[in-house]
Amino acid sequence: MRMTRTTKIVSTLVLGAALWLPSVASAQSKVGVIDFRAALQNTAEFKKKAEALQAAFEPRQNQLQRLSRELQDLQAKIQSAQPEDAARLQADGQTKQKEAQRLNEDLEADVQYEQEDMLRGASQRMRDVISKIATAKGLDVVISVAALADPFEGRVMHLNTAIDMTDEATAAYDQAHPVQ
Repeated sequence: MRMTRTTKIVSTLVLGAALWLPSVASAQSKVGVIDFRAALQNTAEFKKKAEALQAAFEPRQNQLQRLSRELQDLQAKIQSAQPEDAARLQADGQTKQKEAQRLNEDLEADVQYEQEDMLRGASQRMRDVISKIATAKGLDVVISVAALADPFEGRVMHLNTAIDMTDEATAAYDQAHPVQ
């Protein structure tokens, strides 16, 4: 059975919590679970920034689509062109192909940078919100999991959804950091 990175992390955290928590004290320990990325991405602030990011990159995406259509048109023209025209069209196609490739690479790099910047900015604020919620609930441990492992793989067999604080963290974040 193949373990994904998230599954390994969840397994390690759950095993570590299971081994560590009983030794801390004989009192009952409380554990919270959160899908950190989902909580963050569902905040009003993140949604607004994501829309702005989409709008900012839309002209470049449209330019890339236009180049793609031009390349398809050139391919069709090359099929029916005379040999001397086909060579010129082929050279034009290679130039457009390089332009499209550069534009695509630049666009992907810029989008990735902006997305990571968005996450960096809000991540610490979300951690502070989670810490406040955990303290208010008297939680000893909060485990961040993006996806729970399939129970047939033997990772997490049961999880009480009452301890999932993803939606609560999103709402608390929105309240603590309202969108202007």
